Amino acid sequence: MQPVGIGSRRIPNRLLLGAGVVVTGLVLLLTIGVGGRERPEQSGQPQPVESAQSNPVPAGPAPSAAVAAPPDRPHASDFAALDSWARGLAKTTHLASNVLMAYGRAEMWLRDEAPGCHLSWATLAGIGQVQAVGSGPLPVPDAIWQQWSVRATNDGKRPDPRNADDAALTAARALCAGGADLSTGPGWWAAVLGYTQSPADTRDILAAANNFATVSA
Repeated sequence: MQPVGIGSRRIPNRLLLGAGVVVTGLVLLLTIGVGGRERPEQSGQPQPVESAQSNPVPAGPAPSAAVAAPPDRPHASDFAALDSWARGLAKTTHLASNVLMAYGRAEMWLRDEAPGCHLSWATLAGIGQVQAVGSGPLPVPDAIWQQWSVRATNDGKRPDPRNADDAALTAARALCAGGADLSTGPGWWAAVLGYTQSPADTRDILAAANNFATVSA
């Protein structure tokens, strides 16, 4: 069938042939343009998003060892032991005893949940001191909260980022999630830098954690 133009006038065959050549050329050009792009490699694992954690980790030591939180007693209340421990440290660390209890409980519970992590309450206290902006004594980034948030008390309520116990336990779980040993320099830097995404903050946290360890001895 021949195309019909305005007023039902037939278009000459030469014009149709020329238009067809132009259209064909455009189709080939567009097809080559799309097909010529290099396709991304498909693999079983998604490509990691570039972040401070995926970049080379700065070399540095782990913080000095702080006095340990009390041992966990799974079948008994740990409140009295933690309360006594926290009150003893509150004077030298200048931290509130309830906040110290939250940090100590997180260290205590992670000994069982991730025994190879060796997380110290002093690292949590350092994060809280350096990054304490907004709600809660220990701010947890939204992405970390969405993945690792947990309720520290078995009361049926949802985890609350403004709750010192929930925030400390959530941060502790995130820091230990990668399998790093935080008693070593490379392990500590990888975990904390992955949490903060800030080399400057991580250096300040190291200094703060060292200070808490020193005054707790």
